[in-house]
Amino acid sequence: MKNWIVFIVFFFNILSESCAQKSAVSTNSIDKAIQVLARETPFKNAGIGFYVQDLNSGDVLCSYNPNLALTPASTMKLLTTSASLEVLGADFRFKTSLAYDGKIDTARRILYGNLIILGGGDPSLGSKYFPETRSAAFLVRWAEVLKTLGIDSVSGRLFADTRCFDDALVPPTRAWEDMANYFGGGASGISIYDNSYSLFFDTGKNKGDSNTLIKISPQVTGLNVDNRSKADSIDFDNSFLFGAPYSGEREIRGELPLNKTNYEVRGTIPNPAYVAAEDLIRELKIFGIAIDSIPVILKNEKSKLTYNSADIKILNTEQSPPVYQIIEKTNLYSINLFAEHLLNRIGLARGGEGNTKSAAEKLTAFWRSKGMDTDGLTVADGCGLSRYTTVTAKQMSFMLNYMKNSSKNFDSFYASLPIAGKKGTIKSLCKGTSADGNIHAKSGSIRGVRAYAGYVSSKSGREMAFSIIINNYNGTPGAALRKIEKLLVALADFEE
Repeated sequence: MKNWIVFIVFFFNILSESCAQKSAVSTNSIDKAIQVLARETPFKNAGIGFYVQDLNSGDVLCSYNPNLALTPASTMKLLTTSASLEVLGADFRFKTSLAYDGKIDTARRILYGNLIILGGGDPSLGSKYFPETRSAAFLVRWAEVLKTLGIDSVSGRLFADTRCFDDALVPPTRAWEDMANYFGGGASGISIYDNSYSLFFDTGKNKGDSNTLIKISPQVTGLNVDNRSKADSIDFDNSFLFGAPYSGEREIRGELPLNKTNYEVRGTIPNPAYVAAEDLIRELKIFGIAIDSIPVILKNEKSKLTYNSADIKILNTEQSPPVYQIIEKTNLYSINLFAEHLLNRIGLARGGEGNTKSAAEKLTAFWRSKGMDTDGLTVADGCGLSRYTTVTAKQMSFMLNYMKNSSKNFDSFYASLPIAGKKGTIKSLCKGTSADGNIHAKSGSIRGVRAYAGYVSSKSGREMAFSIIINNYNGTPGAALRKIEKLLVALADFEE
């Protein structure tokens, strides 16, 4: 009899534990939506991470592989830009200075010394994304400063000092097919024109015809383009540029649409500091100021030719727009270049170095200090273009929750996010649905990867943070996106 009692107690304990486990498994409409998505044909071989949390109660509304480390693509920018606001401050501005060493002889109108551009890692110099930087008016201002001092010639050289950041130019894990294209640029101590140039083609009339390169803008000294592109019956740019940092040798392969005039393809400038220095020299000559036409680029401490750093005098300092404006452009238009500069600057601000490796360690340490479980977080770059970068859906949601509930910078962060159906990289997403104008989120896409992370309000009034990361799906990006849209709409339609 005693044995039977023990058995009955054991049986009911097991039964109660089983029931408890079942009751802990949510069966709400969001759970059902992710289960449906996971069974769809494009995702049968895919890695999927999904996490949804109520921002007010902290309740986890759905969790699907929340700790699976996945490639986040451009949603990685959210970790970088949010940390930029926290570490640097919303009003932080990058600085670039024009200085000189030696002495000015006002009688002879000669600067006996060198001119120096002191790079501060500003990604906005000459950038098209800000009205105040678009015209590169800083070059004129610098020439005017020298002219005001009565200088007609410089006896020395123009030095462009980029050493606030290291000389890699791109993160070491960047793919070869990415690094020479406009979206593949990395952080430079001196950047200009968004570190990009444009190739203009007259494309062939028939499929397979060669395209004719007719113009390159802006002027990039030493750029040599091996044009192997062909015309094809497509309506998009399917070409790729190949080439290494600092090398002027470029090769373009792939296809461009048929029968186009002045068709634009953008690449990343091999040596942006050199372009900035050359353009300043041209501006000086317009103002009648003579200087050696070959600038010196200081990339690291081993540079043999340098200036007298103990004797420099600042002539003018240019400041970038505030960081909150830079991150707004970064997230709204998914600007990889800005994200890499922000990452490197975080590294410097946290006591590290201005390079990807050091800055990545500092970024990870920052989020760990805020309570994030950083297991599975691998920061290989600041923008998410590297496939070595990994993050979990739960980590992404943690950051979103932190920014909403613990950060004084939330308003700036929230304002930087694209809006479904309205603006930014998700302006064509979920149009005409309950998610239209409701989801504020960053998208991410590289080959085989789709990701979204941000905020949404449900029909029942819940404020929610969500993250969905999908790696290695099958089929076309368009087919995958149509399935993901249903999940995003399910978030907005949630009524519990």
